[in-house]
This record gives sequence, structure tokens and C-alpha cells, in this order.
Amino acid sequence: MPGMDYGAPIAALASGQGSGAVAIIRLSGSGVHELLQRCLPAGTALPDRILRVRPLSDPATSLVIDEAMVVFFTGPRSYTGEDSAEIHCHGGPYVIQSVLALLYRLGCRAAEPGEFTRRAFLHGKLDLTAAEGIRELIEAQSHQQWVAARHLASGSLKLAIESLRRTLIGALAFLEAQIDFPDEGDTAHLHLGLVRQRALGVQLEIQRLVASYASGRVASQGLMVVLFGAPNAGKSTLMNSLLGRERAIVTEHAGTTRDYLEERCLVHGRLIRLVDMAGIRAPGTAVDPVEALGIEAARRLAGEADIVLFLAPANSSADPSGQVATWRAELQPRASLQIATKADLGQPTWSGEWLPLSCRSGAGLNQLRQALADQVDAYVGGLGQELAFVTSARHQAALHEALAALERYFVADAGGAYEELLAFELQEAAKALVTIIGQVGNEDVLDRIFSEFCVGK
Repeated sequence: MPGMDYGAPIAALASGQGSGAVAIIRLSGSGVHELLQRCLPAGTALPDRILRVRPLSDPATSLVIDEAMVVFFTGPRSYTGEDSAEIHCHGGPYVIQSVLALLYRLGCRAAEPGEFTRRAFLHGKLDLTAAEGIRELIEAQSHQQWVAARHLASGSLKLAIESLRRTLIGALAFLEAQIDFPDEGDTAHLHLGLVRQRALGVQLEIQRLVASYASGRVASQGLMVVLFGAPNAGKSTLMNSLLGRERAIVTEHAGTTRDYLEERCLVHGRLIRLVDMAGIRAPGTAVDPVEALGIEAARRLAGEADIVLFLAPANSSADPSGQVATWRAELQPRASLQIATKADLGQPTWSGEWLPLSCRSGAGLNQLRQALADQVDAYVGGLGQELAFVTSARHQAALHEALAALERYFVADAGGAYEELLAFELQEAAKALVTIIGQVGNEDVLDRIFSEFCVGK
């Protein structure tokens, strides 16, 4: 955070909120060992990195708060790279708050969200991708999210980005030699050929990483599933059925949903993001301004979805296939599935290629769940292997910046530009890559990344 002293002693609860058998309170920063020593019996010696049971007391009153396990970590051999410590105390709310209040009174301040990990990054213990991976490991709700988080936390993407950067630096060395020794004309062609070859290799690998984002995003954030159809087609009812709870308002009146709702849930262990939205009325039908905005959002989100579920009620005699074909041509969804809802009310002749589904009886729900699970697997099935992949919009944006710089390099090279301009574009590409793993000049970017962490991590 702007103006924050990142060397000051901090403390926070690192384990979960609420009652528990054991709670872990983490400390880090300048002087934390001396500060905590004041709460331990006089003459207590704690070997580094070894847990010891000690009474924890208030030095002002000598009142013992708890019999706790205490461990010291001396920087830089600690998570944050600073002197740090942990207190493993009983997990009752009163004990936790009493220990934290004591530490704050003795000179610690409450840690900000993600501040321990931010300090680890600032001290070179982690790169940004590993820090983001730690956050995602904490938040993972499914195997697919664990795969994506583990990939970041283990450093796979970092190694790939560092390899690309080293290749660009090697290409720059040839250009710098040509700039510094222009009279060596017999090697100029050789140098420029090697530069092009290396730049092309980097470009191809970045393009592969960019292409991996669709799968990596589904792994990290879940499959985006949009429910699309006319008013009263059963979209909200289906959303509630998949969620297993009443999230969307359902009435017999068409047009109840006017804005979109988004909720996450697990389907056969896979994370999906369900989006319910305003019904799309027939062309020429009058709608009020609020509903029109909802319909506009529905069309936009359907174009961004990983899969669109086109819904039509089975108790309708009119064949919706033509309308769905028009929607599909207009939206160009990545994938789609046609679902005949309210199948308990009839089975019309037009529904032969539609999945019949009844939220009232449950018929067809398991088939739909399996289809969505298969869609997730189609995206993420190849992840977690040898090749690095991208899961973050921030990483994707940086890769696009690097690609743009490389494209400018190839245009300049083809136009016979001076070596200084060619070197500049390669440097720009290398700078863009470095922002993925560190060296982010904008403090707001770091604030945004680490503010998404829980307190105590």
C-alpha cells in the first residue's frame, strides 16, 4: 500500500477464523524476536526453526495468556525473508484476540491482506507468478483449480518466461556487438541471421502461451456457462437446480430476470461459472429501457462464454430451432448445447436434437452435468504436463505486449532499420516478459495483486 512501511513488525492470524483446536499467529519484521521474547519466561532460549512449548504472558501484568508452541525463523531463511515467528496457541476466539491485542500493544501492527507474501516477493523469496499461485492454492475449490495454482506456485511459468527472456538477451548481445563494432562487416549478416532466428523462436513460444490461456483460464476461474433463451424459458429454474439452492427469483411472469446473475458451483467436481440473464424477446417486441440493457448484457456475455446453453420450453408448439440458429450465427459461441426445458409438460416434434430436461422431476439434469464436466475436461485435460500455460489475464496482457514488440521488430528488420531500433524493440519485448515474474514498476499493480490475498498470508 502507498506509504506502507514494509519493514515494520506485523502480526496476524494465519489459520482460519472461528473456534478450533489450534490457531496459528504469524509475526514478521524488524525486532519481532525481541518483541516476542518479552512475552516468554526470562532467559528462554529458542533454537531457530524448532517448536518449543512455552507459557505466553503479558509482560505488564505477568498474566499467562496461554501455553503455546513458539518457533523463531531468522531471516533470510524464512517465508518473508525477514526475522519472523509463529505462535501456535489454543484456537478459542478469546485466546486468539488476547494474543493479538498483546502483540499490537507491544509494537506490532495488524498485517494487511497478502502482506506476508508481498514481503516475501520484495525480499526475492518469490516471484510474482509464485505469489499468485499461492493465493490460488488457498482459494482452490476443485482439482482443476489446484492444477492451475500448483503450476504457478511451483515456478513452471517462471522458468518458461526466464528462458524466453534469456533468449532475447542473447539476441540483443549479437545486435550490441554489431552496434559497437560496425567495421566487422564480414560478420554482420551472420549476427542478424542469429538474431532473427532467436526472435522467431521466442515469438512462436509466446504465441503458444497466449493460445493456452483459454484452457488455463477455465482451469483457474471455471467454465463460463451462459443460460440463453426467450423469457420464461426456464433459465432461472435451471440455475437454481444446478446450484442446489434458490438463487434466482422464479415466477410465472416472463421477464422476471432483468440483469444477469453469476454464481460458481461444482459439477461432478469441476468448477463452473453459471450466468443467468434476461430473456431475449422476439425482434420488434417492445421492451423497457432497463430490460433492454439486460438483453444487451446477455448478448455480450454469451459471446464471451465457454459454452452457451440455448433453452426453449418443451411445452411450446412453436419450433425454436430457427431462432437458435440465428442466435448461434450472431453470437458465434465457442460451444453450445440445445436444451428443451419443462420436459415433464410435453415432448414436441421439434425436440429431437434437443436435450430434454425437467427441473421438477430431475430428468436430464445428470446428463447435462456430465456434458458440462466433459466440456471442462476438454479444456483442461492436457494441462499439468510438461509445457507451461497461462491462467491470468495479467500474464496474457504482458504476453500480448511482448508479441507486439516482436512484431514491430520484424517489420523494422524487413524495412532495413538500424540496429539500434531493432535492439530497442527486443528490449521492449524482454521488459514485457519481466513484468510477469517481477519488476512491476506500477505500485498499483502490486497493491491489486496482494490485496486479493487473505489476511495472514
